Amino acid sequence: MFILDLLLKFANKKYYNMEIRAVITGDIVASSQIKPEYRKALLECLNTMKNELQNVSPFRMELFRGDSFQLLVEDPVQAAKIAILLRAGLINKTPNKDNGMWDAKISLGIGTVEFLSDSIVTSDGEAFQYSGRQLDSMGKRRLAVKTPWEETNKELDVLTAFVDDIITGWSSKQAGMIYLILKADTPKKEVAEFIGTSVQNVRNVLSTAKETLVRAYINRYSEIIHQNLQ
Repeated sequence: MFILDLLLKFANKKYYNMEIRAVITGDIVASSQIKPEYRKALLECLNTMKNELQNVSPFRMELFRGDSFQLLVEDPVQAAKIAILLRAGLINKTPNKDNGMWDAKISLGIGTVEFLSDSIVTSDGEAFQYSGRQLDSMGKRRLAVKTPWEETNKELDVLTAFVDDIITGWSSKQAGMIYLILKADTPKKEVAEFIGTSVQNVRNVLSTAKETLVRAYINRYSEIIHQNLQ
């Protein structure tokens, strides 16, 4: 019984004693339909976000297969915010909206990282496995989260489905406004001055984009993950 008690004690603490990271794996939606002349713009969009979103949490990012990307995020508490901003940036930067909006299926995995190589896509661990396997089973969903904690997964699965539906329905203008507001928690007045419009117009666009609900999701996600990491 003594040995069993020790094993149970270790099992209950293993996620507290190991470094937990977040891995975001993304696939560009309908990438085969993106015309060759827009491929460079797509890469530039991803690279721009790679630089701009470092203030949310430091992360490493790699592109692979021409239409996929993977991020290793230092702070898992901020990972959902980064995932949402990635989709917002892609939607906003769509150059030819008649052929459909740019977007990505994004799978967020949280867990330990047992092997970290020079290349993210050849690294391994719980976070990588959760992210990669979940991406393959997402179906029509474009945002999903998987953690080591079953009760957390149950709650986040429902919440993420709702926010996923909101994001998928964004226009380019709505996504762009969300991106500007959320990436550095910029005041609405500053956003209005930056894009040359009124504060009321900013409020109207954010209202139609359901910014309040998106923020509520990000805050709840952050709260849940933070509690699990204590």
